[in-house]
Amino acid sequence: MVGIPAIGFSKVFLQTVVVILWYMFRYFWPLWGALVLIGLIKFGVGMYHRAQLKQAGIGDIDKMDGREFELYLVVLFRQLGCAVQPTPYTGDRGADLVLSKDGTKTVVQAKRYAKTVGNKAVQEVVAAKAYYRADKAMVVTNSHFSNAAVELARANDVELWDRNQLVKAILKIQNTKGISKSVAKRL
Repeated sequence: MVGIPAIGFSKVFLQTVVVILWYMFRYFWPLWGALVLIGLIKFGVGMYHRAQLKQAGIGDIDKMDGREFELYLVVLFRQLGCAVQPTPYTGDRGADLVLSKDGTKTVVQAKRYAKTVGNKAVQEVVAAKAYYRADKAMVVTNSHFSNAAVELARANDVELWDRNQLVKAILKIQNTKGISKSVAKRL
């Protein structure tokens, strides 16, 4: 019985693969170019995002304890033009800060978390809004919110600042008023 020689089959297979790759490149080079361009853009956006996080000092915030985070937010909101009244550390009725700006009173629940923030924070700030007779309520975190927390906040008109919104606010202050990461370190 005569079989196909292994060397000849390998050579034919290799030639076929090369021809297929050549035609794929020859006729689909715009697609390959687009894929490479998309990859480069995604890489660039990722690098830009990491640079923003570093500039904002979010790594320093991640190392803070809950009380330090609250004090950091006092400085941040004052730089944003709000009058800020911290609440007692214990027995705060669900609000860590009470903000006033342009006649609007806002209660803020601060959550310095390593994990996702859930419903409880939203429930607490809704209760605080009633207790402090505030016009608005918000929860600020260095992390992210669960889908359930987002839905509950939407239903109760609670503003949520996740990690991304926090970074944007910090960068806004750094760019307009010159606050630096050293503010966080002094707290």
